[in-house]
Amino acid sequence: MKSAKNEKQSIAHVMIQNSYPFFTFIRISIYFALIVIFAACKKGNDTLPPSIQLLSESGYTADSVTVPIGLPYKIGITAKKGDAAITNLLVWLTTENGTETAVDSGIYSNEFRYERSVSYGASRFEKWTFILRDKNGKSASTSVTLTKDSTSAFGPILYYSAVKLGCQGSSLYDSFLSVTDGSTYTLTNAEANQSSVNIITYWGDQVIPTTGFTLSSPGESDVAAYFPMIANWALPYNETRYKTDSLSISHDAFTTAYNDSLIISNYTAATVGKRKSKLVRPGYIIPFQVSAGTAAGKRGLIKINFLQEGIDGYIDADIKVQK
Repeated sequence: MKSAKNEKQSIAHVMIQNSYPFFTFIRISIYFALIVIFAACKKGNDTLPPSIQLLSESGYTADSVTVPIGLPYKIGITAKKGDAAITNLLVWLTTENGTETAVDSGIYSNEFRYERSVSYGASRFEKWTFILRDKNGKSASTSVTLTKDSTSAFGPILYYSAVKLGCQGSSLYDSFLSVTDGSTYTLTNAEANQSSVNIITYWGDQVIPTTGFTLSSPGESDVAAYFPMIANWALPYNETRYKTDSLSISHDAFTTAYNDSLIISNYTAATVGKRKSKLVRPGYIIPFQVSAGTAAGKRGLIKINFLQEGIDGYIDADIKVQK
């Protein structure tokens, strides 16, 4: 007859034997989990990142060059995917005043080319950084740095005082302006001088929400709703872009500006302007740049002295623009 002690030992021995398959299953599960994790890490580490290369062909600025203030130059990159499609392009401009984001664009591409035409500003240096990210989270970057020629000077400006520009219903004032010489044009003669028109004004009552008194240009998408003949103008349209910040420049700074230093420091090469400046108010000082047309590249400031609202309204403005 088995003793109670021996019986307990036998039962324990059986339980241990019966538990072997369970423990074996646990060990195998952990083993396979580790294999999967290791493989995933290895796969992530082994995937090829995108490749990026600065454009070096004729007409494009190379790294570490010294340039004068206001010099027009072109920069750009070519990009190719690694093991996954490129999903994001970032472009930063860094100066001694900090870093601005010029482009932050979601894309989905295996290969592309990006280029940008700019002009050198007022800073001691301009560093352009291009960053790619792909679907796997891999990234690649490159940069080009330009340094200001210490002997260069700021450029001259043109000053147009008390310019009056009317809305689409105004019978007193023209709605079309050339920044090259300050000329204004009526509906009739604007069409004959369309290559000279850079700024157009209208009362934005044809869109929801309304845009009030609006600064525009021939290349803006809504302008033909107010001046239908523009739809028949020759392509490509002239275009002007406006900075959204209208309040950071003091009136005293505008009044005393005698060269383009104030202009280029407030509409930098990285500024992403809008095709229209909406809800214009008296007292605003609005930086702008002609982005397409015969005056492309010229930057300026518009100071709104007076504004009358409505489709027959108008503004009285002082304008300073690069010569």
